[in-house]
Amino acid sequence: MSSFSSVWLVASREIKERGRSKPYLITSAITGLVVLGLIIVPGLVGDNTSEYNIGSVGDGNVEIVETAEILGNINDEPDASPSVAMTVVDYDSEGDAESGLENGDVDVVLIDGTQILVEREGGFLGDSGAVQLMQQAAGAIALEQIASENGEAAQDVIDIISSDPLEVTALVASEEDSDTGSVIAYFGLLLLYLAIILYGTWILTGVTEEKANRVVEVMISAMRPWQLLAGKIVGIGSLAMAQFLGTLVLAYVGARFFATFDLPPIPIDGLLSLALWFVLGFLLYAVLFGAAGSLVGRIEDAQSAAMPMTMFSIIGFFAGSVVLGDPDGTVAVITTLIPFTAPFVVPIRVGLNAIPIWQFALSIVIMVITIYVAIRLAGRIYEGGILRSGQRTKLREAWLAART
Repeated sequence: MSSFSSVWLVASREIKERGRSKPYLITSAITGLVVLGLIIVPGLVGDNTSEYNIGSVGDGNVEIVETAEILGNINDEPDASPSVAMTVVDYDSEGDAESGLENGDVDVVLIDGTQILVEREGGFLGDSGAVQLMQQAAGAIALEQIASENGEAAQDVIDIISSDPLEVTALVASEEDSDTGSVIAYFGLLLLYLAIILYGTWILTGVTEEKANRVVEVMISAMRPWQLLAGKIVGIGSLAMAQFLGTLVLAYVGARFFATFDLPPIPIDGLLSLALWFVLGFLLYAVLFGAAGSLVGRIEDAQSAAMPMTMFSIIGFFAGSVVLGDPDGTVAVITTLIPFTAPFVVPIRVGLNAIPIWQFALSIVIMVITIYVAIRLAGRIYEGGILRSGQRTKLREAWLAART
């Protein structure tokens, strides 16, 4: 039997046995229900009032805010909670208003009834709802003035309706797709961390179970230990990815049809980078989890064996969080070239357009080499530890017990 056939034999066995098991089916169902609940329930039972604090500098702002609030609530039922609530915060100068905007005290600032000041241009969900409402309010006020004065050409009315009367100025200009890319990268960071913790543990406990019940002794007589390890990683990893991707699809469909927010366009390059590093990161950690499982004598000891990989993934998660705030800094460059942190960091830097091509390419080369070395080392550890049942095997003992 060829090596590929042996690996696929073990993998298909894992897929069939574990895919039909009650724990797998129950966790898949519960995960899907939780995801849908998090998306749908808030829109059904939560307070749907959008509250905005509007900074005001100069004259002519109050009328715009009051009109914007009326427009935002124009379709509300008589006894329902208002869709929009706006509070005016007065400032003595434009500088004070900018400070309040940067500190988050207000959402936007109106200046002399002619200009809107926002903290950042665009963003994940586009312009603020307050900005859109005040543009409409300013247009409505202008139309009301035209109607009262008489004599304005009809084309002037059309121009006002089809334009944004207020000039929008951002304190920080946004690069194209950078906001959406950063949000995608952050969720990728979170999802990779959860996948490593949850599904890596699946692989570890799966290896430990067969070692504890001595099934592996029968299987290893028909194939080499590394083939058995590879098959278990492929099989359990496939089930894990099927559940994981199924959850993502369910979340996307739920958000598209039931959520109260709009999904932004997703940049293809950021998505491909995220997928690539998700696979590379999961593969590296899966190999290590499988090797750790061969050293454990009992299921009860599996969690302690997972501690090193868990710590590495936690470090990677926090490194990614740091890089979100400083994608060009020293921490970002160093963690890009470390295999255990690169899967968490590189997609973020790609999403923020903050990684040179040479660093991206070098990180992939280092990652592939590390995965290859990890597979070779894990295969030997697995071979030396998988048959030593009943007690936990030390790493050195497993290494020396393996055939050279």
